[in-house]
Amino acid sequence: SWTTRTFARDSLAAIFPEKADEIKEKADPGEYGLENYWVRPVCVFIFMMSVMSDLRSTIDLVYILWYIPTKAGMWLEYRVPKWVDKAKVKEIAEKSELDFVKFMMAGMPLPWKLWNYFVIIIPKLLIWRSTATNGVTFLMETAGIEDC
Repeated sequence: SWTTRTFARDSLAAIFPEKADEIKEKADPGEYGLENYWVRPVCVFIFMMSVMSDLRSTIDLVYILWYIPTKAGMWLEYRVPKWVDKAKVKEIAEKSELDFVKFMMAGMPLPWKLWNYFVIIIPKLLIWRSTATNGVTFLMETAGIEDC
């Protein structure tokens, strides 16, 4: 910390008084820092804003797994227009075969839902909690700068 670096510089100057000017010139303790009550809460707020998006995406995944049916289902559908020939639609609308493939939400068997909960969601929540807790602890418990 700044206090430790300042102490080391001043100690060297006390041990070698004949080189005190050179020590003070070359042993720079760095910036003093900012002593303001509001800096740490603002830093914690900014940090938590950055990690909340990951928590929100995990909660969205829980909602998806909860609300989709617990049965096997098709996730892809090939939709060819019935009102005209497919080749004509491809020619007029400049579409390819992949443009007729549509993705949709379908069911998921229970074993796959459980696998997603235990292998993806729970570890992701534990990692998020650890990151948030350790980040806030790091930001709040950084030693204060004291001028002794």
